[in-house]
Amino acid sequence: MNLFLKAFLEFKIKNERPELSQSGFLKGGRKEGLKLLKNFYENKIHRYKSDRDFPSLNGTSFLSAHLHFGTIGIREAFRTAKVKLDKIKSENDSKEVETWINELLWREFYYHITFHNPQLTYQSFKKEYDDLKWNYDETEFCKWCEGKTGYPIVDAGMRQLNTEGWMHNRIRMIVAMFLTKDLFIDWRLGEKYFAEKLIDMDFSSNNGGWQWSASTGVDAQPYFRIFNPYLQSKKFDPNGEYIKKYVPELSSLPVEFVHEPQIMNSAEQEKYKVTIGKDYPYPMTDHKAAKDIAIRNFKEVTNKI
Repeated sequence: MNLFLKAFLEFKIKNERPELSQSGFLKGGRKEGLKLLKNFYENKIHRYKSDRDFPSLNGTSFLSAHLHFGTIGIREAFRTAKVKLDKIKSENDSKEVETWINELLWREFYYHITFHNPQLTYQSFKKEYDDLKWNYDETEFCKWCEGKTGYPIVDAGMRQLNTEGWMHNRIRMIVAMFLTKDLFIDWRLGEKYFAEKLIDMDFSSNNGGWQWSASTGVDAQPYFRIFNPYLQSKKFDPNGEYIKKYVPELSSLPVEFVHEPQIMNSAEQEKYKVTIGKDYPYPMTDHKAAKDIAIRNFKEVTNKI
């Protein structure tokens, strides 16, 4: 790790983690953990595969913090899913439950990876990608941290993280890939920021998720398959409900503009009282151009192998 990266990793973000209100949706303790597990078992696990990618739906277990702190055990979670699986007769419903079990297995998989590869605290699993010429622009990084990128789905995710200390998993992937591919900023900076903010921060899962998104990790997303944040937004937040909740300055926009507010003309901006560049920022980068640059940078490294 070069000295510049070391110094940047030590950079202290100005916006400190806020104190969460007592009414926050994540509450600690064994009793609360069991309540969430019971609710998930009775009402949501049979729809997990179908609902898990939509942040405006209450489709996930919210157990990640409890698993991290031990108020719910991983084997306890697995046994609960297995009980449900044994009672289900529909093949489709079985797949819904199996998808959650697979997520539990991914968590354990990342534990094994980091146990046997302790260098992952500072190094890419695919060592050759430590030669990538990452971008270390502090201003760009801060815009991402603060949720001021001009990409509504990214900004909604970062603002949820900053105010609640939690973020929906699909959105975690979107914001991580935006940082590492659209901005081409070193994944370790995003990993560090998440570690400072997440209530459910678990090193193995956090590291594994970031390296998956950055294409530097074990069994990671191929570097040439890069999320289009606009398409992800339209697919997983089709009505813009999640965006409008966390980016309230866009709450007046109809569906056709909420994912890409910059496409509004001046008359439309005036009509909906959202001036791009004033009330909400222009996109800080062009996705297509950024994608091409990211792929070229990865190719330069892979061609040397």
